[in-house]
Amino acid sequence: MTTDAQPTLWRNGRFRSLFAAQVVSLLGSGVTTVGLALFAYQLTGGSSAAAVLGNALMLRIAAFLLFSQLAGVLADRISRKAILVAADLARVVLLCAFPFVSTIWHVYALIFAINAVTAFFTPTFEATLPAVVGPTHYVRALAWSRVATDVETVAAPALAAVLVASIGVRWVFWFDAGTYAASALLVGLVMIPRAVRNDGAAARPGFLRDVTHGTRVLLREPALRQALLLSLAEATAGACAIVGTVAYVRTVLGGGETTAALAMGAVGAGSAIASLVLGRLTNRYEGRAVGAELHGRRHRWARSALLLGGLTLAASLLPGLLVPPLLTFVGLWILNGSGQALIAIPSSTLLAEHTLEEERGRAYAAHFALTHVFWLASYPAVGHAITRLGSPMAFTAAGTICLFVALVAFALGRGSSAPHEHPSRLPREHT
Repeated sequence: MTTDAQPTLWRNGRFRSLFAAQVVSLLGSGVTTVGLALFAYQLTGGSSAAAVLGNALMLRIAAFLLFSQLAGVLADRISRKAILVAADLARVVLLCAFPFVSTIWHVYALIFAINAVTAFFTPTFEATLPAVVGPTHYVRALAWSRVATDVETVAAPALAAVLVASIGVRWVFWFDAGTYAASALLVGLVMIPRAVRNDGAAARPGFLRDVTHGTRVLLREPALRQALLLSLAEATAGACAIVGTVAYVRTVLGGGETTAALAMGAVGAGSAIASLVLGRLTNRYEGRAVGAELHGRRHRWARSALLLGGLTLAASLLPGLLVPPLLTFVGLWILNGSGQALIAIPSSTLLAEHTLEEERGRAYAAHFALTHVFWLASYPAVGHAITRLGSPMAFTAAGTICLFVALVAFALGRGSSAPHEHPSRLPREHT
C-alpha cells in the first residue's frame, strides 16, 4: 500500500517558499507579456506592433541561448541562492526603467537584458529543486511547478486587463518589478544547499569544456536523447497554440477576442490537468520504492509518458484539415496542453535521475538552451506555414511532424530498453 506524498511535500517549508516565489514572479511575467504587446502598439501606433513583438520574442530566446550555459557553470561553482536573489533584483531594476522608454530600440535593449538575467535564474531554479524536495517528492514538485506556469497563462491576461484599466500600460511593468522583489525576498528566506563538489573538483576542466559539459550530459544517456527529441514535438505543438490560435479562431471560425482567449486558456487547463494526474499516478506507481528500484520504476513511467505525450500532441493537431468547430477545437487544445506536460515533466525527471548534484546546474542550463533552440525554430516556421497554407493545413502539417518525432523516439527507445543506473551508483568516470 502506498502513501500520498503530497502532504509531506507541502510540509516542506523550503519548497513552499520557492513555489510561492515562482507563482508570484510568473504572474508578473505574464502581465508583462500582455503589457509589452499593448506597449508596442502604443509606441508604433499599431503600424508595426506585431513585428516589434515578434522581434522581442526572438531577442528573448537569443538571450537564453547566449547566457544559459554560462549560468549553468556558475550554478555549479557558486551559491545558487545568491544567483537567484541577484537575478530577481536585477530584473526589478530593469523593469522599473520601462515606463520611461520612448523608442523601440530601448524596448529591445530592455527585453534582451531582462531575459539575459532570466537565463541565469530559470536553470538555476530548476537545478535547485531536486536537492530541496528530495528524490521521493521531486515528480510531485515538478507537477505543481508546471501547474504554476499554467495558472500564469490563464490568470495573467485577466490581471493585466485590470491593471491597464486602472494604472495605464506603462506602469504595469512596475507590478512585475514588485513581483520579482517579492520573489527575491521569498528565495532569500530559504536555505538552499550548495552544489557538492567531488574530490576532483579542484582540477576543473577548461572553460569551453565546462560550458559544454551539460550538453554532453544530455547526449550521453539514451533516455535523455529521447526526451530531447520529443521536446521538438513539444515546441512544434506549443508554437501552434501560441502563434496559431488567434488566427484560427478569428479567421477560420469567425470568433472574437474572448473566444480566442478561451481557446488559449484550454491549453493551460489541459497542461494543469495532466500535470496533477501524472503526479498522483506516478506517486502510486513508485510507492515505497527506493534506490535502484525507484530509479527503474521512474525510468519506465517517464519514457512511457514521453511517448504518450508525443502521440497526444500529434492527435491534437492532425485533425486541423477537418476544420473542427469551436468546442472540438477547445478539446483538441486541451490535448495539446496535456501532451506538452507529458513531455516536460518526464524530461526534467529523467534529467534529475541521470545527473549528479555537482553537475545539475550545467545539465539543466543545457536542457534549457537546447529546448529553446526548438522554440526558436518553431515560432517562425509555424508563423510562415499559417501565412502560406492557412491554419488548418499548418496544424495538420505540424501534427505530422509530431507523429514522426514520436515514432523516431519510439524506435530509439527500443534500441536501449534497459534503464541505466543512477550516476551516483556508477564509477566516477561516468561523468
